[in-house]
Amino acid sequence: MSYILNLDYFLTNFLNKLIPHNILFDYFFSFFSMKGSLILIWTVIIVLLIIFEKKINKKFILKYFLVALVITSIVVFGLKDTVRRARPTTVCEKDFSFPSAHAATAFAAAAIFTYFDKKRRWFYYAVAVLISYSRIYLGCHYFLDVISGAIIGYVISQLLLFVPGTFPFHRRS
Repeated sequence: MSYILNLDYFLTNFLNKLIPHNILFDYFFSFFSMKGSLILIWTVIIVLLIIFEKKINKKFILKYFLVALVITSIVVFGLKDTVRRARPTTVCEKDFSFPSAHAATAFAAAAIFTYFDKKRRWFYYAVAVLISYSRIYLGCHYFLDVISGAIIGYVISQLLLFVPGTFPFHRRS
């Protein structure tokens, strides 16, 4: 276990220092990391899709918010309080670190959006990666927090999209 934690600390430190810390990058990654921005980013994308994509299935909006609610319930109110891992620094939220709810929600959103709009999948996942990386850059999470959150978000979104009976308005084959 200590090998995994040492590797986690090493990767976190490496990724934290990968991009220089200066006012430009601090603002850039703060934008992607802010609590309101996490919702704001995906809401802006939803609005732009509604305005510019006339053929898009609007059910993705409901699915996105339901998946976000499920993830928040599982990650924030379940796993964080069970694992109780301290954050790398004290400048971030006061709750626990593992897993990253930002990464979980971002990757779930990217998966939901991609399900309904495959041609922009690289954009959606790029936003998810920026949100997730911002948490390491700002010192709010360890590498494994972010990776675990991303996997949890992706898996939950896939379960809710593809397992029959787990999601209202499931598409019939």
